[in-house]
Amino acid sequence: MNMGQSAMRRRLRQAVAVLGVALGGIGAVPAAPLPALVLDPTQITVSGISSGAYMAVQFGTAHSAAVSGVAVTAGGPYFCAGEDARGGAAVSRVMARCMQGDPDYPAVPITAGDMAAMQAATRAWAHQGRIDPLAGLARQRIWIFHGYNDGIVKRAVSDALVDWYGAFVPAAQIFYRNDLNAAHAQISASCTAAAPAASCNACAGTGGNFINSCPDRATGAPQYDAAGAALQFFLGPLQRTEPTALTGKLLSFDQAPYIRRGERTLAPIRASMGPTGYLYLPAACAAGEPCRLHVAFHGCQQQAGRIGTTFAERAGFNEWADANRIVVLYPQAAATSAVPITPFNPKGCWDWWGYNDFFFDAVGRYATRDGVQIAAVWRMVQQLTGGGAGRVAGPVPAAAPVLRLADVSAHRVALAWTPVAGATAYRVYRSAAGNGAAQAVGEARAVPSVTDGRLAPSTAYRYRVHAVDAAGVEGAASAGLDVTTAAAAPACDPYFSLAQDRPVDARNRPTAAVCP
Repeated sequence: MNMGQSAMRRRLRQAVAVLGVALGGIGAVPAAPLPALVLDPTQITVSGISSGAYMAVQFGTAHSAAVSGVAVTAGGPYFCAGEDARGGAAVSRVMARCMQGDPDYPAVPITAGDMAAMQAATRAWAHQGRIDPLAGLARQRIWIFHGYNDGIVKRAVSDALVDWYGAFVPAAQIFYRNDLNAAHAQISASCTAAAPAASCNACAGTGGNFINSCPDRATGAPQYDAAGAALQFFLGPLQRTEPTALTGKLLSFDQAPYIRRGERTLAPIRASMGPTGYLYLPAACAAGEPCRLHVAFHGCQQQAGRIGTTFAERAGFNEWADANRIVVLYPQAAATSAVPITPFNPKGCWDWWGYNDFFFDAVGRYATRDGVQIAAVWRMVQQLTGGGAGRVAGPVPAAAPVLRLADVSAHRVALAWTPVAGATAYRVYRSAAGNGAAQAVGEARAVPSVTDGRLAPSTAYRYRVHAVDAAGVEGAASAGLDVTTAAAAPACDPYFSLAQDRPVDARNRPTAAVCP
């Protein structure tokens, strides 16, 4: 009997080992460890698309004392899963409320009561110490994007994210764009210059690698640069390197040492994470110069196990990182479905509905500092910052600020500018184009950027920014910057069937129709 049980256990261990290799794939061979770098602890930013968008919101909220900027593409509010997240068991209800685009899960609106519960949980968890104090959120810059051909995460969900942040972050620090005809994708300006044609979709296409190229209808630019818009809103004006001229390196690293549940180390696959993550390391950062850190979370079906290094190479961040001393961390989730050995996560999504939690865990654990994936990525951040703290020197202060458009939508303008010697704040003025009368519309201190909101679509405005000294006296002013807001998004009602893996209409019938 004992020999029989021993043989059964041995066969089970063998089966689990084979399953682990099958799930881990070729990337299961451990990569090199993460380096310890000299990083600026005040300039850590995060971004994400789809499930990565939810993860960026979760990570930025749980660690808001360290994270200064959050960029969100096609995502929704913090703790949107609510009580349905207990043990990850009610994912169909979560999809109906927090995605709203699959006819198999008829949309359930995010109500005022839902929003109040999400915000109340945020306040309670901050009070309990499960996430950082809310003062960190109040300092963050928030950049949000939704394409109106996105039939996976519908616009109402991104609208709700804006409302959620509005309870904690000043309006002048939130930018929201929803006027491009983009589908559900990372919108990248790195798609065509050095990428194979198959790497990216046209703007309104859904599927493939979920990385799209879009012309910017508001400015007339041939490609909308989402990464550049967000990073400049967070950090001020930056310089972009062309993909063919990058000097940094994309390195792989072993994720296993960072993945634990409590004090117990987990095999990456047990947390639905891949064995290997990626790091874009500019040459200056590798040489020990002070740098900044950006964490970029991929979306569902963008994990390395499915598309290799395509997201890490084509998401659009490396081109802005190269010349501006920004290290980019690309942690990796993994597709898993071997319940109970692994979570049920067949699309390789980040955990935003509790699939890593147990029923006896405190509800929402996955979205706090104790969440398995959040804690793992935070350990990666701590390792990277282990080389010491340093400040990245900005542009040499000039006599007057140089004003730059970071982004523009139908109702908002995001502005960034270069510093001025002796300035303690900057005051932004707006006037109608051709009209000399100007009104103050925003003021910034710690970060040289601001959002001007509640604007009219397709309307021309002129902006100036004035440096302000410690006594509150305005000094040098920038030259005027003329900006025309985008046209408002048309009425559009797209859908996407996850089961069919293709766009559908409201009746769940395949369609190729898109909104222009």
